[in-house]
Amino acid sequence: MRLRRNLTAVVPLAVMLVAVTACQAATSVDMTDVPTDYVMEMADESDMPDEILEIRERGRLVIGSKFDQPLTGLRDDATGRIEGFDAELGRILAQRIFGYAAEGENLDFIETISSNREPYLRDGVADFILATYTITEERKESVDFAGPYYVAGQSIMTRVGEEIDEVEKLAGKRVCFADDSTSGATIEQLVPKAQLRPMSNYDSCVTSLQAGRVDAVSTDNVILYGFAKKFPGEFHISEELFTTEAYGVGLPHNSPELREFINATLEEAYANGDWDRAFARTLETGERSPPTSTPRSSVTDARIESRLPG
Repeated sequence: MRLRRNLTAVVPLAVMLVAVTACQAATSVDMTDVPTDYVMEMADESDMPDEILEIRERGRLVIGSKFDQPLTGLRDDATGRIEGFDAELGRILAQRIFGYAAEGENLDFIETISSNREPYLRDGVADFILATYTITEERKESVDFAGPYYVAGQSIMTRVGEEIDEVEKLAGKRVCFADDSTSGATIEQLVPKAQLRPMSNYDSCVTSLQAGRVDAVSTDNVILYGFAKKFPGEFHISEELFTTEAYGVGLPHNSPELREFINATLEEAYANGDWDRAFARTLETGERSPPTSTPRSSVTDARIESRLPG
């Protein structure tokens, strides 16, 4: 019989602060018109690892998500809800844990940016991270990953009329990316003469691109497609993909049973159609075609294409 850890006696300050914030935010979430067509069933408690049982006892799942990325993770100011593919997968996970998902009741999203994802997991601020989080060997030294649940690729976004379709042509250009993301390191290696302009998030990069303070924004194509949808007719996105970015669910380091549970949930979502439903109401609205095959949890690593030196 599995011995369950009793962590309720010692609660990190960060978790208490999140709980207070979440309770305050819950009243502002409009729960009308919430999708209810996911068919994911609650897992048997005997199949739940200790970490999931502790979440059930607490009665709340806390997921770190982007709040400024259309199609993947965006806060709706009118309803308070988080919308996007990552958020929908978070709801599916909550349904697997509790039998249903209700944002502000048993599910809370807290904002993460690229630079605080690892600290949030390390310090217990979030249970999981679902935030276009690329799996890399370096990151796996400090966090665990389940998945991948989606495979994207890095591209280039410019203003219409100022198109840049080849990564090599970023030489001498001011290129914006989110600080501590993999995107900046990729550009630095591929185009050493590019003028790097890191910012705290991609919303800031897009604002700078609109104002002409940078020449391009480079990151994963699905992130760029979201901003192109938000600002129709303003931006051009190159078709060339020069990396492969496998998105994973970020978990606290050394969580093998938790990783196995999340992977099993993802496999069930592929099989029962919930993954397709999440894709249809988010990424597909940005005129993205469904992938010909879904990512499998047996894929454990992201790889940068051979064009990267070394």
